[in-house]
Amino acid sequence: MAIHTPITAPAFPEASSAFTHTPVTHQFAAVMRDLADYIEAERDLEHCGSWDPACDAWIRDAERARTRVLDAIADLRAAPTCRREDLPLKRSADLAQMLIESDCPEQVRDILALPDRFPDFFRCAGDSPVSRRVDLMVAAFQQHLRTLATLSDFTGMVEAEDPAIEPDDPLTLLAPAA
Repeated sequence: MAIHTPITAPAFPEASSAFTHTPVTHQFAAVMRDLADYIEAERDLEHCGSWDPACDAWIRDAERARTRVLDAIADLRAAPTCRREDLPLKRSADLAQMLIESDCPEQVRDILALPDRFPDFFRCAGDSPVSRRVDLMVAAFQQHLRTLATLSDFTGMVEAEDPAIEPDDPLTLLAPAA
């Protein structure tokens, strides 16, 4: 015979009954999913070479994933804000778009520092179940952003004005094999 042993306190509030989704939270979940897909597509590109027959398909997949995540962010922006807890979700999505579209390492560093510099904009005030849930969503999303920033496209950015890179220089062409 089994003995019933409760694992939660009897007065434990049920967060799922207090949290209701809004159009923003639904769309934020789609942005998180699409961002994770984009990260995986970019990781596939890190490990392929131009000699690999699958490289073209991986490039197309990464471009499609990038388009999907940016479209999902645009849809999130268009979603109506139903409560103040929706605002940190929208701001976090804006960070993702800025990070994806960034073109220099300093910009990536500054974007990633924004939640720490302005915590009131990226966290919910209070201790309600909705605030806690949104804070957890934002924390998970920030992990995605940090992962995105570790990809080689972001860590290996080269300034366009770098004089060491001149693709049209005839001296940089390889000599024909003898």
